[in-house]
Amino acid sequence: MTTQHNAQQGFIAYPDDTSGDAGKKAPLIDHGTAIPDKSRYFSQEEHDLEWEKLWQKVWVFAGLAQDLAQIGDYFKYDLGRESFIVVRTAPGEIKAFYNACPHRGNRVVYNDFGSIGDDGCFTCSFHGWQYHLDGSLKQIRDEIIFREEVIAHRPSLTEVRCEVWNALVFINMDKDAMPLVEYLNVIPRHLQNYPFEKLRVLRDLEICWEANWKTALEAFLEFYHADDVHPEVIPFSDTLETQYDLYNHGMSRMIIRNGFATYRLEDRDEVSEGLLGLVAIYGGNPADYAHVKGREWREKALCDTKRKWGKRHGYEFFDNLTDDQITDDWNYHVFPTITINVFADSMLVQNFRPHATDPEKCYYQAITLNLPLKDPDTPVFDINSFGPEAFGPKGWDGSVRPKRTRPTKREDYGHVLAQDADRVPEVQKGLRSQGYRGALLSESECRIRHYLAEIDKYLGRR
Repeated sequence: MTTQHNAQQGFIAYPDDTSGDAGKKAPLIDHGTAIPDKSRYFSQEEHDLEWEKLWQKVWVFAGLAQDLAQIGDYFKYDLGRESFIVVRTAPGEIKAFYNACPHRGNRVVYNDFGSIGDDGCFTCSFHGWQYHLDGSLKQIRDEIIFREEVIAHRPSLTEVRCEVWNALVFINMDKDAMPLVEYLNVIPRHLQNYPFEKLRVLRDLEICWEANWKTALEAFLEFYHADDVHPEVIPFSDTLETQYDLYNHGMSRMIIRNGFATYRLEDRDEVSEGLLGLVAIYGGNPADYAHVKGREWREKALCDTKRKWGKRHGYEFFDNLTDDQITDDWNYHVFPTITINVFADSMLVQNFRPHATDPEKCYYQAITLNLPLKDPDTPVFDINSFGPEAFGPKGWDGSVRPKRTRPTKREDYGHVLAQDADRVPEVQKGLRSQGYRGALLSESECRIRHYLAEIDKYLGRR
């Protein structure tokens, strides 16, 4: 096991530069060692200040372009006290509007997803006012009862900025905000060889957690907790020597190397059942790699197996990915709302949104996406879990978009996410304790200091 750690540099996942510019360790951004004020996780004043100065100024992930395949398809996105309609208005065009009828404020749509077709309209269920796909007014029911000056401006749905990057749809309430791609900083360049539009939703869950949105988010910004919360991953995931990178605009990343006998293990030559299982998951025969040692399994067995899996299923873009991108978990924080765990064959989008009024509640959403399979006998791999239960249905082709579910029991999350879901509310409770004075953050938790510093910029503290 390695014992050396340089706080100024941190661990480097690819010291031989095997993933080029995208995998390089970012230059140091030093946020010091001060203890964050714990009240920011439960203060009503902080909650209200964030709504006024942060949430109305940033780009936030609203949903997936694949859910807007046809003209007239729409979805609803809620953020704090606001609600939005995001709709496909034309080929290559997606617009977003506040989900509020200009007549009396009634929500225009109530359901998560829907479609009004290319010649349909949005109809308010309170008084029947109707709006075209582009938000413009179509009809006021019984217009003769209105004085002309009340409606002379032909009230329309209020548009909000909406932009798409790599099939991910974002909105921003600030008309003067920088373009989305500029806001995302290095992320589009790092992930340019991943065609997210090929992915399809395997599961989509949302739940209200008894925790501040920051408490929930922080559980997924570091891998320091993995040994205690996710012991299943120790035999094949690098829980210690994780690379953490900080970028401008609050963006950050961690690279978790997967599929080899790590420094946590006494015998790094041994090939564990977990390593054998990773090859089997992707249709490989572990016997073909009987000569490979555990420490070499990632490069010589898992990478080879996954590349063959990609060719078998017709995914030519695998040729554009480095071996590191084929095997490892590149986890990005798109400030402030989402983390994305990016794999060659799948992605997990986790969304953390504030409650409208309660600083000690938040909405947690997890969308699992996979590449569809051509082989009817191959099961899809569900990244929310590890081990035998990680297999999804055989021959899953992604043609049926599952409904958004609200978990009622632990099993609804998937094994790994359930472990995190158990902890988050308990952390929130502890934040209130007189015996707790604030987070004592390690350098493996540097992403927490980084995003808090970015919030402080919006709140005028820096």
